[in-house]
Amino acid sequence: MKRKGFTLIELLVVIAIIAMLLAILMPALNKVKKIAQRVVCGTNLKGLGTAQSVYSNDYEDQFAKQGGSAVTLNWQRWTPGFAAVGKVWSGTAPIGLSMGASLYLLIREADVSPKSFVCGAGGQTAYDGKNPNGLDLVELWDFGSKWIAAGTGTSGKGPMEHVSYGYHNPYSRFAASGASSASFAIMADKNPWFDVKLTEKAPGADVNADTFSGLISRMGSYYDTAGIERWNIQVANAYAHGREGQNVAYGDGHSEYTKTSDVGVKHDNIYTRQAPPNGALEGPVRCGITTVKYYVAPLDTQADSITDIRNETAHPSLHPASAVDSLLLNDDDNL
Repeated sequence: MKRKGFTLIELLVVIAIIAMLLAILMPALNKVKKIAQRVVCGTNLKGLGTAQSVYSNDYEDQFAKQGGSAVTLNWQRWTPGFAAVGKVWSGTAPIGLSMGASLYLLIREADVSPKSFVCGAGGQTAYDGKNPNGLDLVELWDFGSKWIAAGTGTSGKGPMEHVSYGYHNPYSRFAASGASSASFAIMADKNPWFDVKLTEKAPGADVNADTFSGLISRMGSYYDTAGIERWNIQVANAYAHGREGQNVAYGDGHSEYTKTSDVGVKHDNIYTRQAPPNGALEGPVRCGITTVKYYVAPLDTQADSITDIRNETAHPSLHPASAVDSLLLNDDDNL
């Protein structure tokens, strides 16, 4: 007896059914994947918050800050001597360090793995510790260096390539400490305003969730302002999780996933500097700065970077305005 095969129409029907099932299942699978990434990133951040507490117990309630409290420090892109043996930052002149230089102390002093600083959703990779002097991880002082010598190009991207989290600016008058409150954000997913995926709004163009010019400013609180659009809420969320929210670690060591970045003290936007009226606390409003340019022209030489120090006078938007102002920053090409 002759076996009957599938007809062309039957094959097309089967293919159509499979395609429909995939169309139905893929969004669900992508959502599960996003949730899994979010949980992993949150777990890593929780571990870093715990490591900060361990570090503060050993260093008089101070969270990780390169150079300690006796040295005048500022934030700039270049970290001098990241692979030097016995490097000590000392002296009275302002010394420029990366944000990663402070976070790297958790590897040196609190037994944290470089993998803990990576959130896969953010696109960073774990630092492998390779360096020109062949030193061990605990002998280094940063997650690599962007600068190798004036005019000779770059060697990797340093901390921005290996750290997925922002950190409350430790090089300021209002650095966080073990005494910070349970509502004070000390670390979180990367600051969206420093993300290279953001583009500046062209003159005359519409402002939307993917342009940032004019967006970092005071606006009515999202929870009681009628007619506010969803992107107005999401625009200040981290990119790593599709602008839907971010993982945040607080001063008392706990962490959580939040759907808005207005989660600091008094609804402080944790990614922007406070700019309250008449010096008052922020109150129930989103609060940011009125100057949206966080960065200067990209630097391409070691000599240039040394002169471009992120001090409080030249770049106030990079420094918290008060002891209750969370301002989470991270190293990036724009800085």
